[in-house]
Amino acid sequence: MSSPTRSDFDVVVIGAGLAGLSVAWWLRDRLRVCVVDQSRQVGAEASSQNAGMLRRLGEDPYERTLAIRVHELLSRPPTDALSDPGISRQTGAVLALGDDPYHLHDAASGLRARGVDIQDLDRATLRQVAPVMRDSPVCRAWFLPHERVVDAHLLLAALRHDLADSTTVRLDAQVSRILVEDGVVDGVVVDGVRVGAPQVVVAAGAWSRGLVAPLGLERPLIPLRRSLVQTRDPAGPPDSGHPWCWVDDVGVYVRPEGEGWLISGCDEAVDVPGPGPGSRGPLEELGRALALDKVARWFPSLGAVEPIAGWTGLRTFAPDRRPVLGEDPAVAGLHWCAGLGGFGVTCGLAAGEAVAAWLEGRSVPFLTDPLAVSAGRQFFSRWPIRPDGDLLRARLVRVARLQR
Repeated sequence: MSSPTRSDFDVVVIGAGLAGLSVAWWLRDRLRVCVVDQSRQVGAEASSQNAGMLRRLGEDPYERTLAIRVHELLSRPPTDALSDPGISRQTGAVLALGDDPYHLHDAASGLRARGVDIQDLDRATLRQVAPVMRDSPVCRAWFLPHERVVDAHLLLAALRHDLADSTTVRLDAQVSRILVEDGVVDGVVVDGVRVGAPQVVVAAGAWSRGLVAPLGLERPLIPLRRSLVQTRDPAGPPDSGHPWCWVDDVGVYVRPEGEGWLISGCDEAVDVPGPGPGSRGPLEELGRALALDKVARWFPSLGAVEPIAGWTGLRTFAPDRRPVLGEDPAVAGLHWCAGLGGFGVTCGLAAGEAVAAWLEGRSVPFLTDPLAVSAGRQFFSRWPIRPDGDLLRARLVRVARLQR
C-alpha cells in the first residue's frame, strides 16, 4: 500500500447503487459523506438490472414496511428532483396465486390493516382489471390499484442531483480494505490510499460479504442470479398503463415494456461474483425457456410473444430473505444497507432512511426494532432457494459453501 494520505469524512458509503446513494441522500447537508463504487457509473450493478416494480405485497413484514414508506416518498416526493414525473408512475398491480390460495394471505391482511387499498378479485373482475390474465388458471388474485412502476435510472439521477453540492462520489475506485482499530472503524483503503472516517456503510450488494470477511466477520449475504426476458407482442404494443402482474407462488411476472412485455420465470441460481465490477450476464436458453413456458401456462393470452432480448442479474439475500440494516454489533462504526434482494427499487429509499437515522442516533417510525434487521441476528445454516421460481420446488443449500 502506498503512503497513506488522510482524507477525512464523517461517513464512507461503499456502493453507489440505490441502497448506497439512498443512505448518502438522507445524510446530505448534515455530514461529510464520501460514496465509493468500483463501477464507472452509479447504479451499474443490481440497481440497473431490475424490472422496476414497486411491490408492497411481499412475503416479509419488514420488506412490506420499507415498501410502504418508499411508496409514500414517491407518491409525494420530498424534493424537486424526485418530483420528476418520469421517475415513478401509478399503474396498479395484480398479485395472484397459482397453487396455494393461502400464500400471502396474512400479508394481504396486514396491508389492509395499514390502510393500503387491496381488493379481492373474482375471475370476471380479474379479466376487467388485467386483460392479460383473462384466461389465467390462477386460484386467487388481488388488485392493488395504487402500485407503481419506477425508472431506476431516473431515480438514481435524481438522488445524484440532490447530492451534487454536499457529497463526494468516487467512481471507478476500488475499496480493498475496511480499516478497524481496537474494534472501531477507522476508514477504508481506496485504490491504495487511506480514506479516514469513523463510520463506514457497506452497501455493496453482491460484494458485501467479501468486504467484511478480512475482519473475521461472517455475514451470509448470498447473490442469486435471475433471468429477465424482453418480448415483442405480435398483437401490438400493450397499454403502458396495464397493471403489472405476478403469480407469486409459482414464480412468474409480466410487465408492459415497449413493444411487448418484460417477463421472468423468477429462477434462482447461486452465483458469487469475482473481484471487480460487472454482474450483468447474458440470457441463457434455460432462463428464456422457463419464462416463456410459465407465461404460456399462466398468461395464455400472451402465448405468441416473441423474445427479442434479455439479461441476467444478481439479487443478494440474507438466508431469511430479510434486509440487513444498521450498525454491526461486532464492530463499532460499521453499518449495513444490504440484503435487499430483488427489492432495491421497492425498499432502497426507506432502507437508506433507516440506516442514516440510526447512524446519527435517531429513530424512524416505520422500523422500531433495529435488532430484527441487524447483521448480528441468527441466520440459518441452510436455506431454501427456488431454482425454477416455484415455492413448492425449493431446494436447501448450505450457506457456508456459498462463497467464492
